[in-house]
Amino acid sequence: MKITQILPLISFMFLLMANNILMASSQLTRVTVRNDIRDESINIHCYSSENDLGVHPLSYGTNFTWHFRVNFWGTTKFYCDFNTTKHGSGNYGVYTPTLRRDRCSIHCLWSVEENGPCVKENNSKRTPWCQNWKSIARRSLLLGFSPSPN
Repeated sequence: MKITQILPLISFMFLLMANNILMASSQLTRVTVRNDIRDESINIHCYSSENDLGVHPLSYGTNFTWHFRVNFWGTTKFYCDFNTTKHGSGNYGVYTPTLRRDRCSIHCLWSVEENGPCVKENNSKRTPWCQNWKSIARRSLLLGFSPSPN
């Protein structure tokens, strides 16, 4: 096959890939973190390499939501530090390329629960993906509580 025959095919494939990247970076993406720990307020601090969203106290049943556009390369990442007084704390990736691909696309809904944070998919019957606390609250240890496995 001659180069003149292959060149149009390669050009078409390149344009198709570029279009997919541009479409992904033009969509508005949303992350929501909700406190689902009854009778406890939590503090969250969320950030990326470009944006520091500050510290937000969340009482039970309230949430913090932000919107952004994924960068051209699709490598945008957001992290949150979660701190509870009774259960635990830790730093978690709340929006990563892997989460976008496998779990939450353009809306990541996080539920902060007694055992740790869980990402839940909208309109899905899939089991939420939960992580245990990375550090157990000192008060929980003194009272004899420990996070149960998910």
